[in-house]
This record gives sequence, C-alpha cells and structure tokens, in this order.
Amino acid sequence: MSDNFITILTSQQPIQLAIIRGRLESEGIECFIKDELTIQVQPFYSNAIGGAKLQVRESDVDLANEILREGGYIK
Repeated sequence: MSDNFITILTSQQPIQLAIIRGRLESEGIECFIKDELTIQVQPFYSNAIGGAKLQVRESDVDLANEILREGGYIK
C-alpha cells in the first residue's frame, strides 16, 4: 500500500472531527483534517467544498475504521 492520505469521515463541523482525530492519534494513527481552516474562516463554504475531511494514511484505513466503529462514529 502507498502512503497516500484517504478521507474516512466528513463533517460540516470541523470540531467534531478534531475530537475523533485525537482518538485516532492516541492509537498512533497519523491523521489530519483537510479544509478545516477554510471552513473556520469561511463557514459558508462548507457545503460547497464538501465539509471538513478527516484523512488517514492508506495503510491505516482499516484500523481507523475499526476504531471509528467501536466508538460509534460510523456503522
């Protein structure tokens, strides 16, 4: 697998993703929130750009999704 970053979760509210990012980082998964600052500065752009996007390395997608399921963030 490559080290590309993959979007695993989106939200119109970046703060929600920041909490989840902290959970994933505590498990050693490198991640970041794409478009977070854009939405904070221009909140009306959120729908136009598809919200904030939580991204993890492609090699960590399965583990990240398992953690999100266990936490009740996804089904």
